[in-house]
Amino acid sequence: MTTEPDIRRTAVQRLVRSGAVLLGIVGVWFSALAASTAILGPVGPAVLVLGSDIPARLPDGAGILRANGGRTIVSAPDAAFVRSLYAHGAWLVLPALRNGCMDLRPA
Repeated sequence: MTTEPDIRRTAVQRLVRSGAVLLGIVGVWFSALAASTAILGPVGPAVLVLGSDIPARLPDGAGILRANGGRTIVSAPDAAFVRSLYAHGAWLVLPALRNGCMDLRPA
């Protein structure tokens, strides 16, 4: 016979396991995005750079499109540019659209 605490424990274990799986999927997704951006270069004309004080340490050829807080959107001319962002102190470089969601709207 199962008791009420056993049922609660099982529900909590299931919730923790589901949360761990979801966290793992999100972690793999961001890792794949970051690795593919570093290896293959940016998919679009811009990248999102996460890191403190990045606008002051951008490499030559970088054009800042937007900056706020620890996020900076910069123009990315080629694949080597992403690696130079990491060399200049970026924590994470991900692909980004030049104008955010506005790039997805039909003309």
